[in-house]
Amino acid sequence: MRDSGFTGERLHDGAELFSVDLARHKAAYRFAAEWAASARVLDLGCGSGYGTAELAKGASSAIGVDRVSPDSSACRSVARYVRSDLNQLPLAPACFDLVVSFQVIEHLRDPTQYLEGIARLLAADGATLITTPNRLTSDGENPYHVHEYEADELAARLRCHFGKVEMRGVGASPSVARYLEARLRRIRRITRLDPLRLRERLPRGLAEWLFARFAILVRRGIQAEQGLPDVTWRDFPIGPADDSCIDLLAICREPTHLSSE
Repeated sequence: MRDSGFTGERLHDGAELFSVDLARHKAAYRFAAEWAASARVLDLGCGSGYGTAELAKGASSAIGVDRVSPDSSACRSVARYVRSDLNQLPLAPACFDLVVSFQVIEHLRDPTQYLEGIARLLAADGATLITTPNRLTSDGENPYHVHEYEADELAARLRCHFGKVEMRGVGASPSVARYLEARLRRIRRITRLDPLRLRERLPRGLAEWLFARFAILVRRGIQAEQGLPDVTWRDFPIGPADDSCIDLLAICREPTHLSSE
């Protein structure tokens, strides 16, 4: 993917400048792949579709849903893709053994309908995996993120829809941690030019365009100065949720809507 096509909202497989971000997202999909074996899988908010294609390799079926079309490379897999609003899913109840929804909930002001939809689609003995940035370690500058969470807050929100919620966290290897620190320094250098936070009052379209341009600028600066680290999904270990993890990963079971039916 050429840098000029980057909008800041979703990642595309093979984008070298965003290789660290891609590896971070792929760590969650590799974790999910163990749950997806021989399962009916839904990838809700699948973006460009590369993760759905990965899950489809071991699943009995895999469907990716997003409001945009997947990349052509993802379409060459056995996964199927549906363009739909996440709150109006044309799918039958209780038809999935595994629902994954990675880096989606932070885009929603009120996730109630979204979570109700996931619970409705999940089989009684199924599981849902949800990831989102940890607010305590996020730079807080992504205009697409309307609400970021701490672990306890996310767990409380999810327990309104699932009887069992287990919180995990996505960590970072030393090389990734150094890269993230360098990225944050560059971001703060830029945002210091706007001490009154006027960027938050810009029209949404302009704010999103500027975010994408600065995301590219920051990464190009690191690439020129010290090079991008050579990382894989293994550089993002998944363990207990704590204040230092870069992403939260929730494992949700027992959709509560079943108890009222």
